[in-house]
Amino acid sequence: MNHRVVITGHGFVLPLGISPENVLFTLQTKNTPFVPSIHDPHVAVCPVPDFDLKDYIGRFKHARYLSRGQQLGLAAAILALNDAGLEQKQEHCGLFLGLGPNLEARPRQDKALWLLDFLPNTLAACMAEFLGVHGENLTISTACAASTQALGQAYLAIAQGRLSLALAGGGDSRLCLEGLVAYKQAGVLATDFTHAHQACRPFDQSRSGFAIGEGGAMFVLESLDHALKRQANILGEIMGTASSLDGKSLTSPDPQGRAACQAVSTCLKNLDQEELCILAHGTGTIINDEVESQIIKNMAPQVHSICAFKSHIGHLASACGAAELALGLVCAKHNWFPAINNLTRPCDPDLPFLLESKTFSPKTLLVQSFGFGGQNACLAVRLWT
Repeated sequence: MNHRVVITGHGFVLPLGISPENVLFTLQTKNTPFVPSIHDPHVAVCPVPDFDLKDYIGRFKHARYLSRGQQLGLAAAILALNDAGLEQKQEHCGLFLGLGPNLEARPRQDKALWLLDFLPNTLAACMAEFLGVHGENLTISTACAASTQALGQAYLAIAQGRLSLALAGGGDSRLCLEGLVAYKQAGVLATDFTHAHQACRPFDQSRSGFAIGEGGAMFVLESLDHALKRQANILGEIMGTASSLDGKSLTSPDPQGRAACQAVSTCLKNLDQEELCILAHGTGTIINDEVESQIIKNMAPQVHSICAFKSHIGHLASACGAAELALGLVCAKHNWFPAINNLTRPCDPDLPFLLESKTFSPKTLLVQSFGFGGQNACLAVRLWT
């Protein structure tokens, strides 16, 4: 790797808000955006309130071919470019997207090109037209690891000198009836709660599943030389990325976590664990949290703190890693991280889970994402000082 890679902008459209100020206020006031699903009051969801893509792009004829999750990703990309101080027309910018399926796609008589509803690269095509992005691109659909892996691929393209600038991240929404039914039949949703905000309990002994969230998060990545030349504001430097594949089950992680350990170990090379905050995958499902806890215990025994943002925004599926990195950067900038909601009896009391909100300044953030099919992805980001 010949080029250092830095993050110079981020944009997000999340249940907690669309700006760092919104997010921090909501986290610090402990306002929880979880509500019962309109399709099933026994299931908790975490929606983005009052979202309308027109507020971000005006009229765009191809928006009708984008799922809600893809629309959230496009809105986040516009915010990321603005945050980085860049014009929307970036001819040589790369584009790396982590996306999931459009579960509402159906053949329709009123849409001549309804096939586009099914294609995973439709958002990339729309971004190319609307944002003027025409560089190297890749659309990744590796379940919950997708956006973390997309960030990693963007990092590698810049580090290897193929690009100087890239947009990377993802968007997802599965609050629809189809998503709810699919997850419920898979047995991964929390349903044993009195109030919606109690549903998601990552790493707690009483955990029973996750709550479905939605949102989009995108980042501007640049080579350090490119960023310094234009005097960009640098948020952090990507120090490493890794991915692996369990090959153990279509849904559950490998109980031994062997391939996941390999990815985490690769990302942790040359990092100071005593100044590390892990942004855990932390779904709140029984097996995932047990395996992830063991991975952290084996691979990062000196880790400073463990955060679980899904307890605040729900599970964003393919966009979860990007969303959690965005929240991690906001919290790191203000030297404050929120407690993991509903965590009173940790599944492993020896690990430094954030049982209470905490003021501290981590040196490095490690994003961990583990998805269906044994998809594992990690990304290490050092905060810029």
